[in-house]
Amino acid sequence: MAQELKRSYKGLFPFKLATTSYIYPDHLIPNVAKLAPFFDEIELVLFESQGQDNLPDGEQIQGLRDLRLQQGINFNIHLPIDLYLGDEDEKVRISGLSTIRKIVEATLCLNPSVYTLHFEQKHQVGLQNWQRRLIQSMEEVSGWGIDPERISIETLGYPFEWIEEIVRDFGFSICLDIGHILISGRDLELHFEKYLSWTSIIHLHGFEDGFDHLGIDRLTEPVLNLIMDRLRNFRGTVSIEVFSMDDLKRSLVTLEEKWRKRQS
Repeated sequence: MAQELKRSYKGLFPFKLATTSYIYPDHLIPNVAKLAPFFDEIELVLFESQGQDNLPDGEQIQGLRDLRLQQGINFNIHLPIDLYLGDEDEKVRISGLSTIRKIVEATLCLNPSVYTLHFEQKHQVGLQNWQRRLIQSMEEVSGWGIDPERISIETLGYPFEWIEEIVRDFGFSICLDIGHILISGRDLELHFEKYLSWTSIIHLHGFEDGFDHLGIDRLTEPVLNLIMDRLRNFRGTVSIEVFSMDDLKRSLVTLEEKWRKRQS
């Protein structure tokens, strides 16, 4: 299959540019192989923990190691979102930790820049009890010997202030998800002010009519200008978190145009 991207974006920006491993309607390795020539990193998206097909096996890990060496591609890893590390059911919490540890141990050989983790809520629970169980889970994670800054906690639909102290106390970094912040009606400029210096990875995507993870061409001009201004001094990873070639191509055109305009 011919490449649909016409030029490389490696080293084009002061930050590392990434996109997801779900751009082509194909499996993990073919996606990475097709995308690797064009990006600094690939976000390995492991959104679901159920079923062996959703987690990379030994053969896939070896394939990713080979591509890393051959193509000079790096990775960041999005851990499954169907894990509930603050759940009131101890079995659910322990199962989530077990899944994360299995993935981390299998992928450390890829030397990913960061592991992105959701502090999901399965249902409405008492905030303090949920926070207490998250702390209990993170105490275990912090004992695995991973540099805490390589664990990024993502901004979701609830106020990040709910978990800010936990993230800070454990020394974790932040995944600033632009789409989540905007679609939940929160103040993007305030999030940049408070958290950008603490951020290791930005998830960049647009939204429209309640649909998320669309191309960034759906974002307004003022929002795009704000993002470009804030990216000037950012040296982490910016992942265009979309899941189709059309959304990716439109995002890349928009990013390059707006970046050039704001730098001139």
